[in-house]
Amino acid sequence: MMKNTVGIIGAGSFGIFMAKQLEGYCQVKLYSHSGRSNPWSATIEEVASCDYLIPCIPLEAYRTMLSMIKPMLKTETAIVDICSVKEESVRLIGEILPQHAVVATHPLFGPESAPDSLAGHVLVLCPEVSDPDHVAKVGEFAKSLDLKVVQMSIQEHDKEMAVVQGLTFFIAHALRDLGLQHQRLETPSFRRLLHLSELEALHSEELFYTIQRGNPRTAEVRDRFIQKLNKLNAAIEE
Repeated sequence: MMKNTVGIIGAGSFGIFMAKQLEGYCQVKLYSHSGRSNPWSATIEEVASCDYLIPCIPLEAYRTMLSMIKPMLKTETAIVDICSVKEESVRLIGEILPQHAVVATHPLFGPESAPDSLAGHVLVLCPEVSDPDHVAKVGEFAKSLDLKVVQMSIQEHDKEMAVVQGLTFFIAHALRDLGLQHQRLETPSFRRLLHLSELEALHSEELFYTIQRGNPRTAEVRDRFIQKLNKLNAAIEE
């Protein structure tokens, strides 16, 4: 990807993070819907003309944004999907942009978890729904950054993420809303709960609802968890 142009749609925290990570390896162009200036500022037309296009937007914005840029895209532009849920995002890209190569990925890291280095962090690749040549290039590039590349199907991904992110974010959101604060008497386990609550405060509401609503399996995991809580609470009351 060294000589390629990479266009990013969305100048939120993750879009900016991606631009910073990629700028030393390729020409980066970043489109901000709000018009906010950034070091990689570009028009939507300039971003759509890049070799690779990365939508850093909520899942609920996919249909509108992909439909808008469809007539602007070069035929050879590859779409690198980084959405936290894979089945629905890949389905939408295939429906709206069927002529374009796709690379289905999920970076399991971000500006909070990898502020200084990407080394050792995980990048998921889903080869069976990705263009073979482009997914190979992205995988090689990721390994050159010392990322750990894990390959799996989009179904396997969403099943695991329903627990790994869906349940974790759900619990963290509740802890945040509970208003946990530091106490004079703190155990290591309480500090871990507090840390989880504080991390959730850094995540956007859009990411939270993408994970909760975009992956049908997440609702099943939440329901099982709530049932266990209710059962435990009933047992305590008895």
